[in-house]
Amino acid sequence: MSQKEKEQELNQALAAIPEDFRAVIMYGMTKEEALAIMRAVKSVSPSMQEVAFAMSTEINIQWPLGQLVAELSEEHRMMKEYRAAHTKDSR
Repeated sequence: MSQKEKEQELNQALAAIPEDFRAVIMYGMTKEEALAIMRAVKSVSPSMQEVAFAMSTEINIQWPLGQLVAELSEEHRMMKEYRAAHTKDSR
């Protein structure tokens, strides 16, 4: 894939991120610290319940920030759809 094609793909992914999407990306945290941060952020206000969280990995640490946010947004959307579908099934 050429550099121009990569840039076009990233721009499309960035354009698909909802305007109200919010995320916290953590680096260097232990699992316990990350969970404490997630709980603390969600306790700030009801509007913070939909914040997406990510930990850096050996792979994503090499990505441009926009690519990581776009990927996180897509994963968050899919998880919300999964939860909604399974919440309906359990009623």
